[in-house]
Order: sequence, then C-alpha cells, then structure tokens
Amino acid sequence: MAVLNFLKGANLGSSFELNHDKVVVGRNADCTVVLNVPAVSREHAVIRRIQGKYYIEDLKSRNGTFVNNKEVTTRTLLKNEDKIKICDNIFSYLEDIPRVPLPEELKATKEVEEDEHESSTVEATLSTSSREILVAQPAEKLALLLDLGNELSQTLSVDLLLPKIMESLFNVFRQADRGFIILDEDGKLVPRVIKTRRANDEDVARFSRKIVRRCMETGQAILSEDASSDAQFDLSQSIADCRIRSVMIAPLMGRGTGTALGVIQIDRQDRFQKFTQDDLKLLIAVAGQAAIALENAQMQASLINRAGLERDLALAHRVQLSFLPKKAPILAGYEFFSHYASALEVGGDYYDFIPMPGPRLGVFIGDVAGKGVPAALLMAKVSSDARFCSLTEKSLADTVFRLNDLMQEAALLDRFVTLGTGLINPATHEVSFVNAGHIPPLIYRRATGKLEEGMDRNLAGFPLGVAEGIPYEAITLKLDPGDSVALFTDGVTEAKDKSDKEFQLDGAIAALMDGPMTVKAMGDRLVSAIEKHSMGCKQHDDITVVCFGRTH
Repeated sequence: MAVLNFLKGANLGSSFELNHDKVVVGRNADCTVVLNVPAVSREHAVIRRIQGKYYIEDLKSRNGTFVNNKEVTTRTLLKNEDKIKICDNIFSYLEDIPRVPLPEELKATKEVEEDEHESSTVEATLSTSSREILVAQPAEKLALLLDLGNELSQTLSVDLLLPKIMESLFNVFRQADRGFIILDEDGKLVPRVIKTRRANDEDVARFSRKIVRRCMETGQAILSEDASSDAQFDLSQSIADCRIRSVMIAPLMGRGTGTALGVIQIDRQDRFQKFTQDDLKLLIAVAGQAAIALENAQMQASLINRAGLERDLALAHRVQLSFLPKKAPILAGYEFFSHYASALEVGGDYYDFIPMPGPRLGVFIGDVAGKGVPAALLMAKVSSDARFCSLTEKSLADTVFRLNDLMQEAALLDRFVTLGTGLINPATHEVSFVNAGHIPPLIYRRATGKLEEGMDRNLAGFPLGVAEGIPYEAITLKLDPGDSVALFTDGVTEAKDKSDKEFQLDGAIAALMDGPMTVKAMGDRLVSAIEKHSMGCKQHDDITVVCFGRTH
C-alpha cells in the first residue's frame, strides 16, 4: 500500500496510508490530511488514485505545491520516493509498503507473549507536547476523531459536550470498565462525567486524585498496566481503594495558559485486558480536541452569562464600524470603492485609507484569523497600529515590518493577520504593494483589456504575528488612465453555495471582468456575484472588497 511519510513540519515522524481515491491536504479540519499551519491554504492540494496510480494536483493554493522542488501546475504522477513540499511541510511518497497489522492483531500477539514471559506491570508516559500527530489509525478510530471533531465544533454547552466525548470513547475502547472526565474548578477536582459499563456502578465509582494530580502537574499522559502495583504511584492506599488496574489518563491542556483544565481517565479493573500505547495515542488526540472545545464552550458560557449580551454586541458592532472609513477618500484623478460585511455581529476583517506625507494615500486590507469578539478586538488593534506606523515609518515595507513587530510584542500566540497594502503616489501615478500572506492584488490594464496579479506570489511575506523579524518586500507599478486595482479578503473566494462549492478566485475574476471597467462597476459586480453565489446560505466568513483606479 502507498503511504506518505512526513519528514518535516507539523506532522513530523508520522505517516498516512493512501487508501482513498481522493486525499485532500490543507488547513481545514475536514481535510483528509490536516496541516495546521497559517501559510497552508484551507484546501491546498489533492492526491487522487486513478487506475492504481497516484497523482497530485494543486488546488490553486496561495503558496503552491512542489514535487522534487518543481512546482505542480498540472496533474502530476507520483513516483516512488518523490518528495512533496507544501510550505514548510515535506513528506515522501512511498509505493508498495507492506500492510501494518491492526492494533487488535498486535494486542492478541502481545498477550500471548506476556503469558509466555509472565510479565507483570508495564508503565509509560507520553508528552502531550510531542510533535507526533495521529494521522493514520484503523477505520473505527479514525472515524471517532473525525466525527468527534465535527460534533465538538458545533457544541458550545459544557453539559452537552462532556458526555458526548465519553460516549464516543466507550464505543471505541470496548475493554474499558470506567471513564471519568475530571475538571479543575477553583483548585478542586470535580468529576463532571462518570461512566461505567454497568449503570449501577456509577454511584460508587471513584478515581485516584494522586494519579490525576500527577497528570495535570506534569502535563504528561500516563499509561499503566496495573496501577495497584505500579511503583511510579508509590502504591498509595487511594489507588488500591479505587480498584484500578489497567489505566490511561490524558490531560486537557489549555491553549492560552499552558496548564491543564482537567483530565480524561479510562480504566479497566481486569488486569488481563490492558490498554496499549496505540490506545494512549488515540486518547491524547481526543483530549486535544476536547480541550479546545471545552475552552470554546467555557468562553461562550461566560459571554452568555453576561447581562445584556445582545446590547453589548450591538454596541460592539457600532464601535467596530467606527474604526472603518466613513466615506471614500478624495484624491484627484482617482476613484474608490469599498464594501464590508461581517459574518457575525462583530468580525475580523479590516480596511482603511490612510493619508500619508507627500501627499500620498495608503490602502490597507486585512483578515484576522478567526471570527467574533476576539478577532474584532485584534482588528481594532491592527487599525490603530497601522495608522501609527504609517506616519512614523519611512516606507511601506518598513510600516508592515513594524506592524509585525507590534503583533509579536502582544504575544498573541494563536492569532495572526493577513495584510495587503498599497501606497498611491498621485504625483507619479505609481502604486507600491507589500503583501503579508494576503491574496495578491488584481490589476486591470485598460491597454490590454486583461486582469493580472499585481505581484509575484513568491514575494508574499508571512502573515503578521507568525514569525519575528521577517523582512517584507515592496514592488512598484505604474497606473495608466483606466487602470484599476481590486483587493479582497478570503471571505470572497471561500464563499459557498448550497452545494458547498466555493466562489474561488476564478469566480472573482469573472465577476470583475463582466461589464464596464469603472471602479464602482467592478466593485458592485463582485459583491453582487458573491451574494448570488451564496444565496440561501449562511455567511461563514467576513467579506471585504476594496477597489481603486486612475480615472485620468
């Protein structure tokens, strides 16, 4: 069977069996292979199995797909030991890899070996900060992760969330007798979920606070084949009283604080049916998803509990709009268009027109990772910082560089901002562009009647907040009378219709070119085309469009 071996990047050290006719690689959680890296597109590339052979295609990604350092521009046949590069992720394609035995088969073999060698207790710890990611499991376990991830993303109630997690785990770990989800609430260990195979046992089921505390304090998952005789637990009386034999426990690690919110514990009272390292890896993967969902649910509950939430959000919406331009700028010989629509009451998209010495005019458009209140707060910071940096820095590239420094100083580890900028000089009719991980500007040339990308994608720097001290490069182009520039966020290209089909860059280009090529006409057509494409569907991302052009 063909496999992908991950040599560098987020999934380092892991492998993925190509046992599907279509394998999508990207940043989206519903991709077959998930690369959770900002520079990777949501759906970056696809590997297809056609008549027993595997081919790779780039899905019009922002930063491209490469095989043996050659960019993939058409469907490309993969050959044994080909090296595939997606941003900073590298994995090799290997053909005819022998089938790996299922964990159930390995378990049966292991139990026979244990009987022969009269082994007793085996203990192990596995760091939850390990870079190893579970990307290939038997179908049942993989289905658990996919289904659970989908359910958790749609559940914002802790009381509904936690029982779903435990029910799913019991469906997979059929040898489990008991399961606990224990949270740290104001320094106290509170079992929020207790589940047993025999319903009548739930009232008397107990957990060892010693084991739980150790897991939370070290941030390490624990596996023991017989906790009652395992030397790592100092043979405490509480463990004996709880009648724990084979046990595995994984911490629920908070993203922001780096501390454990609690643990998930699964145990077995029959020492002859034991959990394995593969079982522990699966539990760690589930705990990682559960911790994110738990934090989101707790945040949501905190917001809902505030008095006058709807009034606060309405006020936040008005405040956010106050950061955006009230009207189009006035610049002799130029015309402007702008459109902003947030997916929620408050959003993470940003645009601005900033007068600069010269006189020149800066055009900024950005997209904060995420939606809702956290994204809106970061958008407000970027708006303020952009105006400050535009007036204090010598060039557009220096302005973007300084904005990135300010993001780093804020230490927002899980947040980043893509930013597209342009600087118009009406005296020379030149415009300079600097790109920080954003969709490149599109330029209409009246002389040729064509729409072209305003800058090479290789010149696009990292989004703001991703890496420290990254230089940004500017390019300068001349605008002739009738030339126009279109900038927009990925809410445009990723707008979906009822069949889940995205609008994509091709849709934007077609809309921009379908009629009179004045700035207002181009902007109105693009917005109308997006609304028509997604009619009857809930808007899932903020949408911002900015156009400008030279009239004479």
